[in-house]
Amino acid sequence: MGEENKSNSILKKTVNIFDKKLDFFINNYLVSLIIIGVIGLSIRLFYFPFDVPLILDALNAYFFYATDISILGHLPTDFTIANNGWPVFLSFFFSIFRFDNAFDYMVLQRGITISLSILTIIPVYFLCMRFFDKPYALVGAAIFVLEPRIIQNSLLGLTESLYILMISITLCLFFSSNRKSTYISFVIIALASIVRSEGLFVFFPLLIIFFLRNRKERNVILKTIFATGIFILVILPMAIFRIQVQGNDLMTSRIVSVTNEVLTSTHETGFNEHVILAIENIVKLSGWSLIPIFIFFMPIGIFLILKNRNHQGIMLILVMIFMLLPIFYAFSIAQDTRYIYPLFPLFCVFSLFTIKKIIGKKETHNTFLILIIVGMLFASVSFLEIKKIDYNGESELFQISRVVVSNVEGVNQIPKIEKYISAAEIANKWPIKSTPGNLRETYEVKQFSLGDIKTLEEFITKYKDQKLTHIAVDQYSQSILSEVYNHEEKFPYLEKIYESKEHGLKYNLKLYKINYSNFTKYNLSTN
Repeated sequence: MGEENKSNSILKKTVNIFDKKLDFFINNYLVSLIIIGVIGLSIRLFYFPFDVPLILDALNAYFFYATDISILGHLPTDFTIANNGWPVFLSFFFSIFRFDNAFDYMVLQRGITISLSILTIIPVYFLCMRFFDKPYALVGAAIFVLEPRIIQNSLLGLTESLYILMISITLCLFFSSNRKSTYISFVIIALASIVRSEGLFVFFPLLIIFFLRNRKERNVILKTIFATGIFILVILPMAIFRIQVQGNDLMTSRIVSVTNEVLTSTHETGFNEHVILAIENIVKLSGWSLIPIFIFFMPIGIFLILKNRNHQGIMLILVMIFMLLPIFYAFSIAQDTRYIYPLFPLFCVFSLFTIKKIIGKKETHNTFLILIIVGMLFASVSFLEIKKIDYNGESELFQISRVVVSNVEGVNQIPKIEKYISAAEIANKWPIKSTPGNLRETYEVKQFSLGDIKTLEEFITKYKDQKLTHIAVDQYSQSILSEVYNHEEKFPYLEKIYESKEHGLKYNLKLYKINYSNFTKYNLSTN
């Protein structure tokens, strides 16, 4: 029994010594933030898809638009896109760096979103400092940078990294005791609204809170008008540009159109059904997005804020409620958890209320905080490993898509590679010397859907005059295409020009050129 007490005493002293050693890092927040940032960056680089191009919105909207700006030297005047703040920001870097191929620009785009994601720990840290001491604020920053969905999203080259950074800066400045910082926050949220129009739903609660905080002052109305004026003046130039090019500002007009759309859809399908679907999705997807880190801390944190009537915390909850409004609409039509990511800086603050409650006044609280960070690191990496994408396989698909676009004018849709067709076209035809203002009009391989067509001959006949030149099949092809894959000898008018497995690739795609002379003879002989 005495030996056991002696061992416990030694362990306790060791823990106390270790806890005091941690004071250096706690008190030197810059060193701690650098360490946290390096860990976050290392994880992102480990999962970085170096050989996989951008796809979907990251390519078809933001990359194209940013490239147009860097080539033209100004914003395109014949078209624009919603939320063009991100590609405008991106085009600045595209103009500085000059590469010989499009893929390097795609890597740069991803590198910028990663960098912005890491930099967000700074405003998140200072936002947490508005509510907690340094040790807890560092944990809040660590929660954000280690959150696996934020890590995954930062690798996609999308707009969220810049938007979340700006939202974090806005909240950090707004909850500052410095009056000038509060006004600057309205500048930042205006810029954030250009990046994503959902920023308007952050502006409104901030304006309400601003009025309530200053309601006892004699000139509160003037101050509120001044804050509103700052927001409008910053957002106005881009709004005017969009109106001139597109016919509307793509911000307030989107809110009006969405409102009309909701009213129309609820009239057709029933208001209750529409609301129920939105609620089901927001509960399901929000709950899913809390796994694996926030699920343990965030809900309890909100409960503690309301229970203890923490006024600052309640203000953050008000901001969250407003931010949920566009998410509520988005979840009623699409199931994508990335709509909820801009709320994560708030979730970091809410989680700290729970963590502080758990640790209480323990003497070795530094050690417990480090253990929590280590636990989050383990949970994050485990989640990323479970959800890890086979980037080697995706790289193969991109290689094959480059072969396809190098040989075809028109081809049937191939689900496995169609997402890489646009990227392959740009990669193959780079460098671009000039552009009409829209790369999508210049680079486009035609892809045709089989639909309900019953025979390959019928499909070829239908799209012959629309430049259908090739047929592509793989091991996943169904219906009439599976017959081509397994019994190509039955189709004498198809000339195989490529098979990916012959080049050492695991995924096998066969590409056939349509010999229309033989096709005509075949049709005559069979009819």
